[in-house]
Amino acid sequence: MNLAFLLSIFLSPPPLDRWKMYKSFFENAPYPLTVVEENGVISYANKEFAKLVGFKMHEILGEHFTKFVAPEDRERLEKHHAKRIKGMHAPSEYEYRAITKDGKIKYVRIKVIKLDENRTISCKIDLTREKEIESLFKKMAQSSVFAFFIYQNDYFVYINDVAEKITGYKREDLLNMRFWELVEKNHRKIVKERGRKRQKGESVAPEMYEIPFYTKDGKIKWGLFSFMNISYQGEPAGAAVAIDITEIKEARETFEAIFNNAKDGIFIISTEGNIVDVNEAGARMLGYEREELKGVNSSHIISGSLKKDWENILKARKSIVMETENIKKDGSLLPVEISINFVSGKGKEYIVKIVRDISRRKSIEKELKESEERYRMLVELSQEGISICDEDGNITFVNNAFAKMLGYEKKELLKKKIAAFIKEKKRIGKNRYEAKFVTKDGKIKTIIISSTPVYKNGKYEGEMSVNLDISERKAAEEKLAESEALFRAITQSSMVGIFIVQDGKIKFMNPAFLKIIDYGKKEIEKMDYLGFVYPEDKEKVEDEMKKVEEGSKINIGEFRYVTRDGKIKWGNMAIVPIEYKGKKAILATLMDLTEIRKTYEIRRKFIEETSHHFFNPIAIAKGYLELAIERNENVETLKKVNNAIGRIEKVIWNIVERGEICE
Repeated sequence: MNLAFLLSIFLSPPPLDRWKMYKSFFENAPYPLTVVEENGVISYANKEFAKLVGFKMHEILGEHFTKFVAPEDRERLEKHHAKRIKGMHAPSEYEYRAITKDGKIKYVRIKVIKLDENRTISCKIDLTREKEIESLFKKMAQSSVFAFFIYQNDYFVYINDVAEKITGYKREDLLNMRFWELVEKNHRKIVKERGRKRQKGESVAPEMYEIPFYTKDGKIKWGLFSFMNISYQGEPAGAAVAIDITEIKEARETFEAIFNNAKDGIFIISTEGNIVDVNEAGARMLGYEREELKGVNSSHIISGSLKKDWENILKARKSIVMETENIKKDGSLLPVEISINFVSGKGKEYIVKIVRDISRRKSIEKELKESEERYRMLVELSQEGISICDEDGNITFVNNAFAKMLGYEKKELLKKKIAAFIKEKKRIGKNRYEAKFVTKDGKIKTIIISSTPVYKNGKYEGEMSVNLDISERKAAEEKLAESEALFRAITQSSMVGIFIVQDGKIKFMNPAFLKIIDYGKKEIEKMDYLGFVYPEDKEKVEDEMKKVEEGSKINIGEFRYVTRDGKIKWGNMAIVPIEYKGKKAILATLMDLTEIRKTYEIRRKFIEETSHHFFNPIAIAKGYLELAIERNENVETLKKVNNAIGRIEKVIWNIVERGEICE
C-alpha cells in the first residue's frame, strides 16, 4: 500500500456519511498510525501503533507523543512538530527511535502530514529488524579480508576498509564516485551495462570475472570480482566482493612455484570433469604420482555428498566450499575440505578445486568434542589473560594468566564485577580499551582489553576478553617521553646550535641555531639542508655528511656559512648518525667561531709586531756585543750586558709563543 495515498485521505475532513469508512480504513491499516493535536497529545491511534510500542490503547490516548519516543530523539521531534503546527518548514519523512513499554528501542521511519485544525497524522514503519541486519552486515564486511562494496543509483553507497586500501581512495572520495569511474577505460562500457542491470534487480552472467581498475595515483590494478544482486535499504542494488590479483596478472611465472609448492592439493579440471593438471601435494595426499592422475575423470577420486552432486555442480557453474571425502589410490577415504571455483583462461572454462587434508583437524575436533578439558587446557596455556563476563558484568571465567596478572586466585575473581578491578578505562579502537587495573596488593597495571560480545540465539549474554599486560611497555614509553622532554629542554637552553637533518631537510632546530645563522624557522624548513653553507665549502660539508650516513661520527671542523643578510661567518660543526621518528637522520651541533677567529687574528698581528719591534733591535745589540767580546773590550761587563739581553729575549719569546710572562 502507498503510504502517501494512505495519509492523503485525511488531508481534508471527509463528508460525514464517509467518515465511518475512513475510520474503518484507519483502524485496519497495516501500518501504525497516530493523530497528534497542536499541544502534542495523541488523540487517535490504531491497533498497529499499540502493537509497535506495546501499550494498551487507553495508555496511549491522551498522552504526549514524546512518551513513546526515545529520550535522545524527543527534543528533535518536538521541534519538528512545533514548526509544522506554525506552518514552518519541517521534514515530512525521517527516522527516529521509539521506546516500547518494556523499555526496548525500536527504529522507526515516519511520514507526517499536517491536517486542518492544527493537528497532524503520521504513519510509521518498523525498521528495527532491517537496522539489525544492516549492522550485522557492516560488521561482517569490515572484518572481511576481501574488498566489499555496494552501488546504487550508479554511485557507491557502501565500501569497506579493504576497498579503500586496494584503490588508494578514502571512503568519502569513493562515496562521491560512480561505480564505473574506477574501471580502466576499455572495460567501462561492459561494466557499466552489467552494473546497471544488477541495480534493477536483473540477473547478469558471469557473476565472477577479472576487471582492471585505476588506483588514486593513476596506476592500473587487476581485481577478481564476484558480483551479486542485493536489496539495500529497501531498494535493488549491486554488490561485489573483490580481491586484488595484480601480482598474479603481472607475474604469471610465480604461478608454477605456488602451484607446485602449495601444501593444499590443487586440481585443474575441465568442464567435462577430467583432471587437466594436479600439483604434487594433491597427488601425494591421494597416494598417486601426478602423471597417473592427469586425464583421469575426477569422479573416480570423489566420494560422499560431493559424488552425488558432482554433475549438478558442473552444470550450475557455482562456486562452493564444502567438506567431503576423497578416495585414495589404496581405496581408503581421506577427509578433505574443498573449494570449487569456475575460472576462464585462453577462451576455455576450467574448474579449480583446492583440496585440504583435514584428517588431522577432524581428529582434533573429535577429541575436543569428547573432552572440554582439552579446550580449557589451551586457554590456560595462553600467556594472555582471558576472562568471560555475563550480561551484568559478573566474571564467570578467568584463566590462570589473568588471575596471576591481578595477583588473585581464580576462585577469588569469580562472580565479582569486572568493573570493581578497573580504576579507569578509555577506548582505543573498536572493542579495544586501555584500562588501569588495581591488583590484589594495590598496584596499578595497564592492560589492553580486546573484547568480543557473546550472543546466544540472538540474545546478548556477555563478553569474552583477551587481556594483555602492557605495564612494562607503558613504563618504557613514559621513560621515552621523559627523555624527549629532557632533550628538548637541553636543546632549547643550549648556547650551541643544534639541528637534525633527515631526507635532505632540516627537520628540527633549536633557538641557538636560528640565532647563529640569523634565519627564521619557516625559511630553514623550506631550504635545502646545506642552504646556509658558503658555496665553496658545500662540497666539503656534503662529503662529511655522507660519511655520517654510513655510520661514522665526524667533526667537520671549521667551515664558512652565510647569514640571511649575506654576511660570511665561520663555524665549527660536529655530526653523528641518529634515529629520529623511526627513520635514519643526522644530529649536528654548530658553534660560531667568527669572534674567536677575530681574536686569534688580533693576537697573531700583535705577535708579529712584537717580534718585529723587539727581536730585531735585540738581535742587532747582541751582534755588536758578541763582536766586542771577541775583541776583549771590557769582556766581563759586556758578558753581563749580553746575558741581560738574553734574558729579555727569553721573556719576549715566552710572551709570543706561550702567552706567559716569564723567563
